[in-house]
Amino acid sequence: MVRVKYVERPDLTNTERIFFIDFIKGMKITIKNFFKKTITTAYPFEKLTPPKRFRGAHGHRVKNGKEPPSFKVLEKFMEINEGESRCVACYMCQQACPVPELFKIEAVQLPNGKKKVLRFDMNLMNCMYCGLCTEACPVDCIIHTDIYETATYHRAGGVAHLEDLSKRAEDFDRRRFNEPDRIWIDDEERSKLWGQIKWS
Repeated sequence: MVRVKYVERPDLTNTERIFFIDFIKGMKITIKNFFKKTITTAYPFEKLTPPKRFRGAHGHRVKNGKEPPSFKVLEKFMEINEGESRCVACYMCQQACPVPELFKIEAVQLPNGKKKVLRFDMNLMNCMYCGLCTEACPVDCIIHTDIYETATYHRAGGVAHLEDLSKRAEDFDRRRFNEPDRIWIDDEERSKLWGQIKWS
């Protein structure tokens, strides 16, 4: 049996009662920060562009000549035309995902022996945006974009289909493909939001 020891709260002195000393001590941090410039934004009227590495809504990169070397090897077994999703139906994203049920992937074998992806749906209502699927993809197909406004009035709107995913990734790559892969676009952008960091 665990014995709990109760400690009596010390009585306040008359000075502490009259001048609210404890209250002033508690408000010291609030008062100190009250006059500092705020770092919050007036959303939705003011919107920030997240860093390139932000884990927003998913996208599917398409075959456009910028594929990694691994895609050239796997392409021999796939029927993928220019402008189509470069997914090779390896199911690695689904294997890496903590909630594999959110993926619905279907591929068929064509008469020429090659494989073609027919369906790639993601139920983002179940997604934790952990990024494990993007790291597991051997052809850099599935990515996170900078889209963070994914609210919808119907549950069906939370399901992303192959066409939606491809359009998202095309738009993201058009805007940010050549941007350096870092958390902030530049130091000026970072310092505008977070101020100068003083290292000890």
